[in-house]
Amino acid sequence: MIRPADRVRHRLGGAAGILCGLVGAFASMQLPLGNARLLGPGAVPLVLSLAMIGLSAAMLLRPAKPEPADEEDGGLHGAAMVGIVVLLIAAFGFLLTRIGFLLSGGLLMYGLYAIGEERVLSLGALVKAVLSMIAAYLLFVVALSVNMPAGSLWGYY
Repeated sequence: MIRPADRVRHRLGGAAGILCGLVGAFASMQLPLGNARLLGPGAVPLVLSLAMIGLSAAMLLRPAKPEPADEEDGGLHGAAMVGIVVLLIAAFGFLLTRIGFLLSGGLLMYGLYAIGEERVLSLGALVKAVLSMIAAYLLFVVALSVNMPAGSLWGYY
């Protein structure tokens, strides 16, 4: 049986995802989108924001399913994890223009992987974060020729 609080949480999560996706889509529309031959810096964030809106709408519209009995209720532990992820994303946004995409993105990815492994210090999370940043560099800079923010710390704006 699904409790009313679970239904509300499910719906609020979908609504929050749509709101974040709309903010991301609006922000990415402020950047040049480019064309089919050469994508601009706003193209990939726009596509990701639209995907987030679609997935969140599906989450908002589909009925909530009861969780298995052996899983935790969420409670403070679940709320703390969500809070930590929000703080990591805010730190990424703050650090992006200061230390650049690769370093701030690497820190974000390390934090997310460490949360997934439930360990603050993790060699596995570090390796995954480095591999994620290498993949991001190869995708954006090498394959798509998109200039990523280098950061004011290094003298670039």
